[in-house]
Amino acid sequence: MRIPSYDDLTPSIPDITPRETFSQVKRFLPNGPAPAAASHPSADAIASSSPLFACLRAPTGASQTPPPHFVIARDFSPRVERHGESSVVLDVGGLGRLLGDAQTIGAELARAAAGCSACLRIAVARTQSAARLLTIGCPGLRVASGPVAAAVAPLPIDALRAFMDDEVGRGGAIAARLKATAARLDTFRRWGLTTLGDIAALPAADLSERMGQEGLALQQLARGVDRAPLVPDPGVPRFVQSMELEWPIDSLEPLSFVLARLLDPLSSALERADRGAAALRLDLRLVDRMTHARVLQLPAAMRDPKVLRTLLLLDLESHPPSTAIDIVTIEIDPAPARIVQYSLLDRAMPSPETLATLTARLGALVGESRIGSPALLDTWRPDGFEMKRFSPDSREPQTANRDPSTSSGSSRATSRDEPRIANREYLIVRRFRLPVAVRVAVERGRPVRVAIDRRGMPGGHVEQAAGPWRTSGAWWDGTSTAWDRDEWDAALSDGSVCRLFHDRIADRWFLDGILD
Repeated sequence: MRIPSYDDLTPSIPDITPRETFSQVKRFLPNGPAPAAASHPSADAIASSSPLFACLRAPTGASQTPPPHFVIARDFSPRVERHGESSVVLDVGGLGRLLGDAQTIGAELARAAAGCSACLRIAVARTQSAARLLTIGCPGLRVASGPVAAAVAPLPIDALRAFMDDEVGRGGAIAARLKATAARLDTFRRWGLTTLGDIAALPAADLSERMGQEGLALQQLARGVDRAPLVPDPGVPRFVQSMELEWPIDSLEPLSFVLARLLDPLSSALERADRGAAALRLDLRLVDRMTHARVLQLPAAMRDPKVLRTLLLLDLESHPPSTAIDIVTIEIDPAPARIVQYSLLDRAMPSPETLATLTARLGALVGESRIGSPALLDTWRPDGFEMKRFSPDSREPQTANRDPSTSSGSSRATSRDEPRIANREYLIVRRFRLPVAVRVAVERGRPVRVAIDRRGMPGGHVEQAAGPWRTSGAWWDGTSTAWDRDEWDAALSDGSVCRLFHDRIADRWFLDGILD
């Protein structure tokens, strides 16, 4: 390991040209775009763990101690923030792999709330403001997995007044500003506006001329945009460990010892609380004052420090920081520890720790987008599929969705009414992945000869041909995903029957498969 010098620890201030001045200042603006190496996760991290918040709202006047909605929120996430006595917001972004999508997380919250006497309102959305507004205007459970502006648009303007009343009860400078801003809601009513969508549709420039920053703040709330990040309640126990290094670290081998020293006490704290880690949040403060943030969603609640360290190192191997590290901070989102009941009859399955380590190693080797479970896409595109995270618990038996009417007894009963097809022959297509490029001679728009350079592949004159069958689509997404092809089934002179297709975009022929 190279020992850093004094010049490495105290780099000189770079020269800033007039062209770069604005880009250097934009990072300090409230609504300016964040720099590429800021504390936000990278694009692939955001795709795997996008922000997700839930809000629980109790009826006004509920006087239970402790509040039931606060107890439920604390059981699901340590990142909990109170808004008055009746509302609480929790960060559920780390529960994606443990529980499922936003709809499943909302259903689990509703199931937990069904046991309490108070009738709680529950909402799940991509922003805190949207989740709070949905609990104010919608009873029961409401999940907004899409754009938050469209989800809160039908709500009445009175939802903003209740939103501000919760903040005014907390006190502080923000509450004082919102109290002064609440008077602007009457102006919106005099303009004939009735819903949040009407406020969101107002031109921002004209609204700023008439109401200033107060009007723009109300419009941001009407669109479900957060004005401030979530500040966890100090009364909720958090599992956080941080270490400031004496010398910067620029490689993974010494970093593994630091991670082990931080994860050992966290694992012990989780064991004492009978909890497991549902998500790992790693913040690396770099020597250039930037923060390299990573979020790992775990498939099951686990607390083995060796497994957690291995997962973090494999993730950093695929997404290394840009420079040396000064401060290391690890925060764990806890979840109830799992109880495993083994069976004497079924074959033992690998533990979640083993599967998580295996998938992480394969992801670091071949890439995260090339490992997982294939899932068909809702498209006519040939071989249209995507890779999802491998989760053995999500696989359902094939007989789960079987219609009772298709059982063996009913099929015998209905076979008298349906024509029986006996001795029917079927053709099997043995497809090539990837399709094999071939040379095809065409006369009058039909293939007449197929030539290929590979040994053992079919070729020769086309004796019979059926087609073309044309399919096309995704032309609206650009040339990278669009397809336009003509398929032919051809019987060749060598006795083989194959499927050809002509790529009309690239003007090339391919051998798609052989029919047996």
